Amino acid sequence: MTSTLPHHPEPAHRTTPPPPRRLLRAGYAALATNVGIVVTGGVVRVTGSGLGCAEWPQCEPGSFTPSANVFEDLHAGIEFGNRLLTFAVLAASLWFLWEVRRAGVVPRVVRTIAWVLPLGVLVQAVIGGITVLTGLQWWTVSVHFLASMVLIALAVAAVRGLRADPSRPRAPAGLRHATTAVAVIAFTVLLLGTFVTAAGPHGGDATAPRIGIYIGTLAIAHAHGVWMLLGTSIVTLLVARQLGERTLARALGTLIAISIAQGGVGYLQYWLGIPAELVSLHIVGASLVWLSTARVWVIAHRPDLAPDAPSEAAVTA
Repeated sequence: MTSTLPHHPEPAHRTTPPPPRRLLRAGYAALATNVGIVVTGGVVRVTGSGLGCAEWPQCEPGSFTPSANVFEDLHAGIEFGNRLLTFAVLAASLWFLWEVRRAGVVPRVVRTIAWVLPLGVLVQAVIGGITVLTGLQWWTVSVHFLASMVLIALAVAAVRGLRADPSRPRAPAGLRHATTAVAVIAFTVLLLGTFVTAAGPHGGDATAPRIGIYIGTLAIAHAHGVWMLLGTSIVTLLVARQLGERTLARALGTLIAISIAQGGVGYLQYWLGIPAELVSLHIVGASLVWLSTARVWVIAHRPDLAPDAPSEAAVTA
């Protein structure tokens, strides 16, 4: 029997010129630095260095830098290093904004994200300050992590928006709804993951308040969320293949592979008593799972990629 499902064959070649290389590099730099600061933030947490700089925006009263040698006070050095990385994230976001303005004709959604990213980095820095000033309250740490996930998703959307061919149609409505479900489940998994961490031994400091719920209960809920993510992603992959959405199917395959690896690390760290090294690896995996999820969603939805009008900076260049 011949399938009656709609089929959307993908064009063999891109029908629009590719974006400037400098613009793409800036976009990838913004994405990489946002992921990088999540990883270093995880190092701050597992080493107990969250209050290595106990003030904000200063590191300690009267000084923006640690007064002791960073090799003598390792906690202060780690926390201060993570704060310095914020400037690299901001610089990469500003570079991307500059290249977008120089490029002139770019998708409107990319131009909007280019303005939002540096503002988001500044807001994230303030959230980090609140986290320190409240003594690493678990819910502030959770918000701090999830805010980075939002910035990562925006950076993925910007890069994908530059690379995508605007002449290609969006995925069918059913697939778009399915990828939205994947994204919602993935974000829920991240949220539950922050709860697990809030109940565990790595709060960023020995005095950091904990959530007060048995970690095993939260870990089970978190694991169930991962299984839901895997199941939904696999079904969506099968449908995408049936409909000829090859790019989306490949992105879903990547998400599934990373999710399986991440789940393995999660189970292993729980069985081994939550060692700091595996927690750090798990944070890297969480960032990659979310990055892959955002890529899947953007590929399926293909937001408005109509070229925007050139900026004044590009016109006068």
